[in-house]
Amino acid sequence: MAATEPPVVQPTEALETPNLSSTDTARPDSDEQVDPPASNRQELAATFAELVLADELVTTFMTRQEIICLAEGAFAVFTDERLGEIGLNPDSFADAYRQPGLFVFGDWFDISDREAFDLENLALGCVDWRNFVVQVLVAEGEPMDRATCIASQISVDGLRDVVRDAMVVDTGEGFGEAQDEVASALTACYLNASPVEVS
Repeated sequence: MAATEPPVVQPTEALETPNLSSTDTARPDSDEQVDPPASNRQELAATFAELVLADELVTTFMTRQEIICLAEGAFAVFTDERLGEIGLNPDSFADAYRQPGLFVFGDWFDISDREAFDLENLALGCVDWRNFVVQVLVAEGEPMDRATCIASQISVDGLRDVVRDAMVVDTGEGFGEAQDEVASALTACYLNASPVEVS
C-alpha cells in the first residue's frame, strides 16, 4: 500500500437489526406479534442482492457468495441519516442499477471521498478481483491462460482502480485507471506466450 493512501477502515456502522423483546413488538390490545419494520439499509441490501443475482452478466464474473457479501456490507458504509441525505433507497438504487454502469454509486449519488474509499475496501474484501478480471477478459475473447497471466500482473493499486470503476465512478475505460496496466500486462503475456501449434 502506498504511503499516501489512507489506512484500511471498517464500515462506519454495522448492518444489524435491533434486538427487540416481545414487549417491543406486541400490539397493546392483541396477542399477535408485529414484525419490526426493516431498516432502509436492510431493504437496500435485499434489493441489491435480488437485482444482482438475477443479472446473468454479473453472475458470470462474480460468485453468489461475493454478491451476497457486497449486498450485506455496501450500505453499512452509510448511516441511515446519510442515506436519506443522498436519496439512496431501494427504489432509487433499483433505478440507478438498471442504467448503464451498474454498481456505480458515485455516478448516481453524491457520496463523499471517505464513503467511496470505504466502498472500495468493502469490495476488495468481498470479491476476488483477479478472478473478476480473468472472467471479464475471457468473456471478451481472451484465452483462459492469457487472461490468468494478465490478471496475475495487475498490482494491488490496479485492482483498487478496477473496483473504483465498478462501484464508485465509471470511467468508460473498461477497467478504469487500471486499463493501461491491463494493456501492458496483455502485451507482456502475449509476447511471453509459447507459440500456438497450428494443425
